[in-house]
Amino acid sequence: MEETHYESTFCVYYKPLLVEEIALVENPAHVHNGKCSVIGTFACTGNRLESLSVPDLPTEMQLPDGTCSVELCFNDYYGITPRGRHVEVTGILKLRNTATGVTTDSGNLRSTLLCTDNEEFRQQCAKVSSIYIPYIKVDHVRMIAHARELISCNLELRKLNFLNMMEH
Repeated sequence: MEETHYESTFCVYYKPLLVEEIALVENPAHVHNGKCSVIGTFACTGNRLESLSVPDLPTEMQLPDGTCSVELCFNDYYGITPRGRHVEVTGILKLRNTATGVTTDSGNLRSTLLCTDNEEFRQQCAKVSSIYIPYIKVDHVRMIAHARELISCNLELRKLNFLNMMEH
């Protein structure tokens, strides 16, 4: 059985992520653990950040605006919330149990799952996929003038970082 390693340590810097990376994760235990920075459109209704299409991506990889969204939690945030505008949201990526409302993060969820035997691990993985949803506990929201271009730049930096790591 091939095992995939996911970093369990808490990320202490605001790692740039795409809305799609959060919303479309197959298993919540695999979502980013820690602080993140996500660019999108602040939904006109509800506390959600919606995805933006990225023109620099190949046509077959582009999704229309608003295809995906991630919940935002404003419990400890008292700033502006510019609905319908392109924004950068910084905060901590968390997971909420839809049945109980209890929150955790992917690092804790992974640690819990790894303490089980193989059969129980498979059962628990299937269970957490259906009951945990990711959300961002918001630290800050700021309006962005050129959101799509900034997303493209973040992706390009990621690509260069990956290529640099592959060379070493």
